[in-house]
Amino acid sequence: MDAYAQHVKHPRYGKRPRITGVDPDPDASIVHLHWNTRFLTESRLRLIEQALGWRPALPEDGSRMVRGTAVAADLARQTPATIPVTHYYDIDRICRACGRRFIFFADEQKYWYEELGFPLEADAIRCPPCRQRLRHIASLRERYEQLFHVPARSVAETLEMADCCLTLIEEAIFHFGQLERVRMLLHRIPESGRSDKLYLNLIARLPLVAKLSNHGRVP
Repeated sequence: MDAYAQHVKHPRYGKRPRITGVDPDPDASIVHLHWNTRFLTESRLRLIEQALGWRPALPEDGSRMVRGTAVAADLARQTPATIPVTHYYDIDRICRACGRRFIFFADEQKYWYEELGFPLEADAIRCPPCRQRLRHIASLRERYEQLFHVPARSVAETLEMADCCLTLIEEAIFHFGQLERVRMLLHRIPESGRSDKLYLNLIARLPLVAKLSNHGRVP
């Protein structure tokens, strides 16, 4: 288990495989493993080719199935698919964003495909923190767009918009040229609002981000 000491920790399932002791025979006619296991025997490949009309070529991306971690699927709860999945396995893989190893847990897959209704084609290519970061960035962009179209923003809304904009610059989503917009927004804050904690936070962050720009770190 020491091999998983450096893996990214999942907030619910941890960082190490969840051993169930279950290892179904992949050649059994009633067993269909998810393609993310990368565990396809020749006979199974032929069956998939007959069903789809083509033979899948799975990329070598460092993913590996962890034996003994299978969890039985409930086919009635899956989104209908050409080839349903009867068992999920813990998948040890590399995050496409940060390069760290993490586990896409069988129990997590069961939740995705049977509770959330995700199609079986959906896959976790990023670790939990990177997925959370992407969701946060998406929500910031959405909020920024909402505030951008508010005709008469309040002081609180103006500060929130400046915060969204500066954070998106820090995350290399917006170009450093947007720093001028942040300055413009802060310039509009009246004296009565310049003791606000968010205003002071933005004033402190602004020169640090500008310094990155001057050192050539351009998104």
